[in-house]
Amino acid sequence: MNLQDLNLLLNLRMRERIAAILSALKSGVYERDEAIALSLLSALSGESIFLLGLPGVGKSMIARRLKLAFKDAAVFEYLMSRFSTPDEIFGPVSISKLKDEDRYERMVAGYLPDAEVVFLDEIWKAGPAIQNALLTVLNEKVYLNGNQELRLPVKAIIAASNELPAEDEGLEALWDRFLVRYIVEPIREKGNFFRLISDEQALEPECVEYQPLSDEDYDRIRSGSGRVTLPAEIMELLYDLRQSVNTLPKMTEDDDDVGAMENCYVSDRRWKKITGILRTSAFLNGREAVDMSDLLLLEFLLWDNDGMIPKLRGLISERIAACVFAKVESTFRAIAVADEKVKIGGLNLYSPDRIHYQILCDDFVLKLRIDDYERMQRNPKHYFFASETPEGALVIREQGQYTLHVSKPGFVCINSYNYPIVTTETVHLDHPAFRAVKEEIVGLVDKFRQSVKKNMFTSGSLLNKLIDQQFAANFKRFGIKRKI
Repeated sequence: MNLQDLNLLLNLRMRERIAAILSALKSGVYERDEAIALSLLSALSGESIFLLGLPGVGKSMIARRLKLAFKDAAVFEYLMSRFSTPDEIFGPVSISKLKDEDRYERMVAGYLPDAEVVFLDEIWKAGPAIQNALLTVLNEKVYLNGNQELRLPVKAIIAASNELPAEDEGLEALWDRFLVRYIVEPIREKGNFFRLISDEQALEPECVEYQPLSDEDYDRIRSGSGRVTLPAEIMELLYDLRQSVNTLPKMTEDDDDVGAMENCYVSDRRWKKITGILRTSAFLNGREAVDMSDLLLLEFLLWDNDGMIPKLRGLISERIAACVFAKVESTFRAIAVADEKVKIGGLNLYSPDRIHYQILCDDFVLKLRIDDYERMQRNPKHYFFASETPEGALVIREQGQYTLHVSKPGFVCINSYNYPIVTTETVHLDHPAFRAVKEEIVGLVDKFRQSVKKNMFTSGSLLNKLIDQQFAANFKRFGIKRKI
């Protein structure tokens, strides 16, 4: 077995362990699978997650479940208020060291700097002193304790609130430190609601065997994720998304504030961290390279306010579908350029003989002179009479078996029914070179959908439905007979 095969085997074994851990953490809870999966992913990526939700939706429960993923993890949990002091978060100042050694040092045992899993509820109510200390904790996993720089053992930091940070209160830097942002909704499904109120939810998973992650496992995951590659196709797609995200409005359209005119801005530092979480997702799914299924995570990594989320989902789904269909699009355009000579006027209508247009009438084709069609276009409300010749041509006459008029561009209304005129696009769809590419695209779509289905962190994403809608629209556009 060569080194590459060995690494792949180790990746797959780690995937099995992570899958078992997720299964255990999700057991006995309802409609929280995605939140738990993202919390674990953020922790194993070395990042922090912010949970937004109303009181009582299970934000603290998610944090308590997460600690069970790590072996003998020390936990620190605190509910912030405007009266909270640094002593309550980072530990009290050691009086003896201050008195005997003239050293300002905190006793951190049992407090945040000593914990591996941290949950900070109502994070935005923390005072400036706590916020400033949290900046280095969140970004670098470092705490300055007097003149000592403590490297913290923290693996997971979850913050929560029922509101987003207020503007103009200096919370921007702290908000930016939370790479993953997730909205926890109340339970929606009727059956799950009934189960919730009739069953006792266990605080710990039951009847699910799994092996918690040790410190060595955590380091192995961080190291292995760093070796995951970013294919050129993924980097191009990320750059395209970066350019597009920067054109999205920062506020919602209904906001009367001046800020509504501003566009979003995602820093280069944040994009760098985003690639880190994409790599971790790929590694934990047993892959050596990021693929497009990992990009569905972007809906949780780029928004600043909840009004942006639908726009981001639309943008991400469009770009992913465009990337999958890039080859069929370029082939189609190449054929269209080669057949440029068949275009007539501004409607891209097709004329094989430069004299007639072809009208698609169910299972046969009728011909209509170009000059007759143009005459009908100039008088769209006027009805013309026509007869059919043995060659299948409609000839306009004073009397005839058909009544014709133009109802809309590119169509001829014959006896009160609209029939389309053959366009260059219709011709290209039947081109032999294009047919071969369409078969390849179907394979790429199937490959993408399978990858999403296998991805532990994106299989339940709402983006799946939007992307399938994009695929279906493209199938229809390019004449691919395939259902999604």
